[in-house]
Amino acid sequence: MSAVLSRIAGRDPIALAVSAVAIVIALLFLVYPLVNGLLLAFLPNGADMAWDNLTLANFGRFFTAGSYKRALYNSILTSGGATLLAAALGVPMAFAVARVNIACRSLVLALSVIPLIAPPFIGAYAWVMILGNNGIVTQLMVEYLGVRPPPIYGAWGVTIALALSYLPYLFLMVQGTLAAGDPAIEEAARMTGASAWRIVRTITLPLAMPAIAAGMLVVFIKSLGDFGVPSILGGEMQVLPTLIYYQINGFFNLNAGAAIAIVNVMLTVAGLGLLALVNRRGVSTLTGSSRGAVRSSGRGARLAANALVWVVLVLALLPQLLVALYSFSLRWGDTLLPSSYGLDNYRDVWTEAFQTMGNSVVLSGLATIACVLFGAITAYATVRGRAVSKWAIDLTIMLPFVLPGLVVGVAYLGAFNSRPLLLTGTAAILVLAYFTRRVAFVFRSATTAIAQIDPKIEEASTICGASWGFTMRRVMVPLLAPGLLAAAILVFATLIGEISATVLLYSANWKPISIAIYERVLGNELARASALGTICNVATLLLILAGSRLAGRSMSDMFR
Repeated sequence: MSAVLSRIAGRDPIALAVSAVAIVIALLFLVYPLVNGLLLAFLPNGADMAWDNLTLANFGRFFTAGSYKRALYNSILTSGGATLLAAALGVPMAFAVARVNIACRSLVLALSVIPLIAPPFIGAYAWVMILGNNGIVTQLMVEYLGVRPPPIYGAWGVTIALALSYLPYLFLMVQGTLAAGDPAIEEAARMTGASAWRIVRTITLPLAMPAIAAGMLVVFIKSLGDFGVPSILGGEMQVLPTLIYYQINGFFNLNAGAAIAIVNVMLTVAGLGLLALVNRRGVSTLTGSSRGAVRSSGRGARLAANALVWVVLVLALLPQLLVALYSFSLRWGDTLLPSSYGLDNYRDVWTEAFQTMGNSVVLSGLATIACVLFGAITAYATVRGRAVSKWAIDLTIMLPFVLPGLVVGVAYLGAFNSRPLLLTGTAAILVLAYFTRRVAFVFRSATTAIAQIDPKIEEASTICGASWGFTMRRVMVPLLAPGLLAAAILVFATLIGEISATVLLYSANWKPISIAIYERVLGNELARASALGTICNVATLLLILAGSRLAGRSMSDMFR
């Protein structure tokens, strides 16, 4: 990276200093923790780092220990099931929004983002209110149908909660592809007498398949690495993330946790391999037309599309709505709705909410600043440089993005749990872990924006005698500002409720609001947890709304 930037900047001292700092950060906080975590997996618990101590015993437990085998099976089952369910709901919904003139389309797109803003584990315990032993739906089914649904705890409950939490990722990606599709090919097929179903099956879906596959991969990776939902709804069922947590927090076995984390990563790599196979046969249209897809205005199509869209949307938003309702409840026994309402829950948690939300804002804000600075610099080096190491820069930044949060947490615990880099128990380890997980957002956004800026603009500035630093500050930064702002908002908003890496790395002095909510849920203080969750959701939503106005982009565009 230094060679790239120095070549670009003509050995400008500022550029050399910036490149040196970027290299140190990448090696110390991206490469070193991941490599160290990899090595820990091959050592017995408590053993020193030495060639003679290397072993595969930690991995052997997946063949001998029943709990390990069950956790691996449950992870594949729930993540795979959530992915298929999200696709079954999200693809038809995306088609309805993109290809039919539905009512309130902009509102639908805006509301679809809310499940992504709200941390999944906040809505997970709402499913207990819906399908628990005394849940709303359970009571209705028993009273009117005489049938009691299966308990929400276990694989099926986890699968449903994960699917509805991460469904918007798939929906937004597929909807964008379908809406931008050129209608010429479909019109030609229609003129030759092809039926609507044949056109969808042979043209529309194949052209959208890369977006569908990418969306399914995102859902799979997110579900595979989710800790909060299975820890709340899993009951006695364990998945790989909860097994990692209990090995570290219950048995203080960081090495076993690292081995489980690597198996988790291998499943993620397998998902990426499947995506590569799906995208192996590229698809493209043969026209350069910029027209968007034609939307159907038929009465039957509109009625069916509106019904489908709002049913799926209500299902996805129902947990968050119930959390908000429960936050105002004072008494909620065996009745369908609370029998008494008030603000007592908010009064009880206000001090805690203020302190923990403040911690979350500080930690997320510092991580966001680091992501913007480092992401923009490395993106510039990647786009403008001609070095063969571009792929290495890209891989170094993007790899932590596809890793589950607990995997990053394990890597940081192993790397910074002893001197000379003793960071455990401090705010710094959380900021750096957040930075590692989210810098890819800014990197990708900045890479796209820089690629669209003509290099001649920079050359003109240099010819006029401006230094590299002056050109960056007065030319490039203003041009990149809108894209960087949108990426920064996305990073900050998604970090506010982060729990997967946080649950391993936080300390009492720097407890974020996500941990405060989680502790209340574990303590069966659901009403107060709902109050904290509602505060977190509303604050994050307001941030996204304000940021989208500043960036000049819609909420749904920011999450694509």
